[in-house]
Amino acid sequence: MTTAIDLPRAQSAKLVALGFDNLLFDYYWLEFIQYIGDQKGRQSDHSEKAASYLELLTAIDPHFVPAYYFAAITLGDQNQSAAAAAIIDRGIAANPDNWLLPYIGGMNQFLFAHDEHRAAKYYKMAARFPAAPDWLERQANILEAKIPSMIKEINVWDSMYHNSTSPEIKQRAQNRLVELWLKVYKTAPTKTIKERALNQLRDLGVELDEKSVHRDTEI
Repeated sequence: MTTAIDLPRAQSAKLVALGFDNLLFDYYWLEFIQYIGDQKGRQSDHSEKAASYLELLTAIDPHFVPAYYFAAITLGDQNQSAAAAAIIDRGIAANPDNWLLPYIGGMNQFLFAHDEHRAAKYYKMAARFPAAPDWLERQANILEAKIPSMIKEINVWDSMYHNSTSPEIKQRAQNRLVELWLKVYKTAPTKTIKERALNQLRDLGVELDEKSVHRDTEI
């Protein structure tokens, strides 16, 4: 089991780094990755140090985008979406030309804070950037529309799956998409929807057989 080290305050860490911020960041980033990969360790302290790691990392290097993805996912899983939002909002302020930060903010609001209105606001903020993809404005409109929540959730995880460069985040999105499309397949009222679900599952690398179709799936 990995034992996480005691963490300094972000301001103190930068003061003693003596200009070696990149080295300091790499050290704590590796510690953080080991920490979140240690399931027993995280369970023993209820992921208590995740927020401290992410506060520290984003203070040392506020331009490292994957840290904000982990803030949304890791803290969101611990019902700390407000703490994640605070970190992400500081990231938006530190990266005023990067559409990914408000996109991550919207993802956090929808998936973990369960606030579709605020999520749509973040997506609209992201969509205003010239470099932002066209689907962001559509994503905001989907979140504001009166359509089933599962469809909205599939759209959010799908955008994360196709746009994240982090293998860990991409895998998490893929796993959740498989769960959601399996549920769609099992509850589909029409053959067309069932076939759509099958095609999506194949794209995610899942081939259904009779046994897997009837297997209980935890959602």
